[in-house]
Amino acid sequence: MNASIKRTLALIVLGAAAWGGWYGWQSWKTRQALEAMENVVRSADLNNLLSNPPEEVKNAVDLAVRGIQLSQGHEGQKSFDLNADWATLNQESGSITVRDPDIRYMLEPATGEAERVIHATSNVGRVENGNQKISMSGEVKAVYEDNVLTGNEAVFLNDDRTLTFPDGAALDGPTLAGTATHLVWNLNTNVLTGDNGVRMRWTPSDATAEDSSSDAAPKNAQE
Repeated sequence: MNASIKRTLALIVLGAAAWGGWYGWQSWKTRQALEAMENVVRSADLNNLLSNPPEEVKNAVDLAVRGIQLSQGHEGQKSFDLNADWATLNQESGSITVRDPDIRYMLEPATGEAERVIHATSNVGRVENGNQKISMSGEVKAVYEDNVLTGNEAVFLNDDRTLTFPDGAALDGPTLAGTATHLVWNLNTNVLTGDNGVRMRWTPSDATAEDSSSDAAPKNAQE
């Protein structure tokens, strides 16, 4: 074997060894980051986790968190409780994306009445703007007493406490059922407002044989 071939082989072996060492180091760093994330996956204080992430994950853009709970108030009253099995926290934007969120929106309490709650679920949720906005998408379902609202998307704004179905929703209840192409639920007044095409069917609670049916005007209608 001549000297030129020996030098070439030596360079190949050296390069392979260097690449192997770099790959091993990167794999070790990845394992360390994953272990660090695993150490914080059960943290319930998401705001603190975003503002003061552990040293090992400060350079990570996203953090995976398991078993989260998030609450937010409004003018001294609890506004909502959110629970989810998994969440992804983006440290740059401060947003939180959750899988299969289970949310309890609190209606304005009525004098002498028990707590009134809207129970909402969806496939995906996104919390942003300092927990002031929750976007829900994919099989959104909101239940209050015996009334059920379903749609593809819903947006909750904590500043005015409204739950909006921008792409429309269907309502199914014991006395009222129908659809609206745009629907807003005001949690302060417990009033539903639909526009841009509303169809409702009202069945009086004492009705026995016939339903009362009507199509609302395409502009605005209130329940």
